Amino acid sequence: MNKRQKILIVDDAKFNRDILKEFLGETYDYLEAENGNQAIQMIGENIGIDLMLLDINMPQMNGFEVLKIMKRSQCIAETPVIMISSEDAVDTMRKAYELGITDYITRPFDSVIVKKRVQNTLGLYMNQKHLINVVYDQVYEKEENNNIMIRIMGNILGSRNSESREHILHIKTATEMMLRQLVKVTDAYPLTEADIALITTASSLHDIGKIRIPEEILNKPGRLTDEEFKIMKTHSELGAAIIKDMDFPQDHPLVHTAWEICRWHHERWDGKGYPDGLKGEEIPISAQVVSIVDVYDALTSERCYKKAFDHGTAIQMILDGQCGQFNPILLKCLKELSIQFSKMIDKEIDENNYYHEVQRLSNEILSNRSLPNQNYSQSVVKVMQEKIDFFKLNSGMNSIDYNAISGQLTILNGKQQILCQRDNPNFNLFREFGVNEEDVQHIQVLLHQTSVQNKEISVQIKAKVENDSQMYKLKLHTLWSPLKKDGYIGIVGYFDSGRQIP
Repeated sequence: MNKRQKILIVDDAKFNRDILKEFLGETYDYLEAENGNQAIQMIGENIGIDLMLLDINMPQMNGFEVLKIMKRSQCIAETPVIMISSEDAVDTMRKAYELGITDYITRPFDSVIVKKRVQNTLGLYMNQKHLINVVYDQVYEKEENNNIMIRIMGNILGSRNSESREHILHIKTATEMMLRQLVKVTDAYPLTEADIALITTASSLHDIGKIRIPEEILNKPGRLTDEEFKIMKTHSELGAAIIKDMDFPQDHPLVHTAWEICRWHHERWDGKGYPDGLKGEEIPISAQVVSIVDVYDALTSERCYKKAFDHGTAIQMILDGQCGQFNPILLKCLKELSIQFSKMIDKEIDENNYYHEVQRLSNEILSNRSLPNQNYSQSVVKVMQEKIDFFKLNSGMNSIDYNAISGQLTILNGKQQILCQRDNPNFNLFREFGVNEEDVQHIQVLLHQTSVQNKEISVQIKAKVENDSQMYKLKLHTLWSPLKKDGYIGIVGYFDSGRQIP
């Protein structure tokens, strides 16, 4: 099956169309149109055009008219357009950007520029579409899970619940913390974002079986007799039965995970737990995690039959095996999360601490293994759009694009020709363009003063560009990480000698 991306080239000159195809190579499938009318017709007939390369001056219908029609029909939001023209006037470029184009390339063509711009545009729109799709999927999944949860809780309305709201919240919070720490310390449990969300949600139901335990046993202030403890232990089987007896597909991920947690969250690593005596990896990781956090919260919470242990004592009791044996990896996670768990007791949990690593989630997105965090997805698209909007507003000028993470730096002149391109984070940009040390220090001071609320700086500097030394107006716009507090991830900007910086 042919899955190659499809590019529509719209130009009245066959020579120009052939050159573009030669530059881009055989990587793509091509459609060709000699004028705007043909282009509009092809857009309507060929669903799935991934990119349009559009000339301005054409017979019957020019490029601007094509853009106006695409904008009215809103299809320009789905089909990115790169305008290709010999016109390099700023007003022309600005008009094209206002009509919705993604990029603008001027003739004569530079093969490297054309190829790279096409690759970047296709990549950007593919990522945007994918991120939007996974966010939609996540919203649907979350809604479905919540509906199931509501129906489950509806079945137990009117029944008393022995556990406090704080206990349920603690279990949910601690479960998510442990799961995220688990994927950090080992590859043995390749949990995705969807897995983490699922297990965290299902953890709230771990003790629903206790609604079928007689109240005199459930709330007995003193030590249980052997017979009473035997009855209390049945709550894990009863909880699993409640889940199973409900009219849900048992293979639904949330239903299945909730069943596992209900039945097996009292199993132990050495096989001495209940009800089935499972041991080691026979116990699903979901139940293992809920088991250890349930013990911790039970120890640190005051109950009708006991006072609460302090945080340090509870952690040590678990590590020493006084509460049964647990997975050594989970014990390691618990020890490393000791400070965070102590804050949980004092209700000082900072939700920002739970943002996952950018690299791990990016890998999940690229491999289609997981649904990403919704906030992250939206933030990625927002940063991408922020860069596009900046260059749209400042088209026709010398541009700067710097990635602080990779160290990649690209500087183009007003005609989109490469002035400088470096991947070395230690590369001295200012020395390359002959900027004096005093101006460099002034720029650095201003950059250090930027923030999420104050992103831009504007200065006048003397620089040497293409053997021409003169005064330039420099404007820099900092880009900020959606996941890392107060940390910038890059800079875009422009420098120009012919206009005042706003």
